[in-house]
This record gives sequence, structure tokens and C-alpha cells, in this order.
Amino acid sequence: MGKNIILIGLPGAGKTTLGKLLSNITGFRFIDSDAFIEEKTGKSITDLFQIGEDYFRSIESDAYKEIADFEDTIVSTGGGVVKRSENIVVLKKSGIVYYIDRAVEDITHDIEVSHRPLLKDGLERIYALKAERESLYQEAADFVVKNDKPLEELAAEIIARHYGAGKEGPAHDNPQ
Repeated sequence: MGKNIILIGLPGAGKTTLGKLLSNITGFRFIDSDAFIEEKTGKSITDLFQIGEDYFRSIESDAYKEIADFEDTIVSTGGGVVKRSENIVVLKKSGIVYYIDRAVEDITHDIEVSHRPLLKDGLERIYALKAERESLYQEAADFVVKNDKPLEELAAEIIARHYGAGKEGPAHDNPQ
């Protein structure tokens, strides 16, 4: 069984773009969890959030349980995956978790707010999300990868760590 590559991080950190690149390089299937949820429910993430964040988070948790059964898959998670510890527990059973850590300043330069329900109140919200979630991302990660270089270099770093992790699981390279 191949270990999945699980990407976590803030909205706009580069998880989806990096995930697609990793999929092209490794041949693993790529799943964007938000797109997976939209396909399963027939509703947009924004529409699900309008019903309520708790409602969305429950649907999201169910999706991660299903996704965790996949093999040889790159998973781009939603930024709030760490809000429920059960999500990380189930995802870690199927793969190695990489926190894509990108500077808020870089995120705010190219993020599309209209597709990000939690950011509809303005880009300053990303600073609040970083403060709220940073320790959760750090705790959840098997590896922290700084998104401060070309994506090809990030992909090469993740692949080297992933295949260098060995059969017994990853070495924990998570600076605290």
C-alpha cells in the first residue's frame, strides 16, 4: 500500500497547485477535498458554509474518512482540516501530513477571496486564521515545508522526504 501525501495549510498556501504538480510527477491520483465535497453534495463550499460552519465541518469530516481509504493519492485538504482533530487522526492512518507554510503577505498578494468563504470579510482575516491555526498545523504535521521557493523545488523536497521516510513511517521533522 502506498502512503498518501496529505497537504495541509492556510487557504492560499499553495496546496492545490502543489498537489496537482506532485500528482503529475508521482502518478498518484490528486484529490482536492473541497472539490470532492462539492461533487458529493452537489453544493458549493460557499453554499454549505451558508447553512453553517458546523454543518460544513461535519460533511468535511465524513469526506476525510472516505478519502483516507484511498491509496497512492495526493490530498489537498481544506484550510480548516485541523479544526477537528478526528480529521488528522484519520488522514495520518493513510498518509504522511505535510504542512505547507506560506507567509501571509505572499498569500494576500494572489488569493481569490470570492472562492474562500472564511475570507469574505477581508484579507485581514487570513492573519487571524494564521494566529488561530498555526499551532494546530504544526502539531498535525509530520513535515513542515516552507512555500518560499519555486513549486518545482517544493515538490522535489516533498518527494524526497516522502520516499525517504521509509516503510516504518516518517521521521518527525516538525520544528516546535
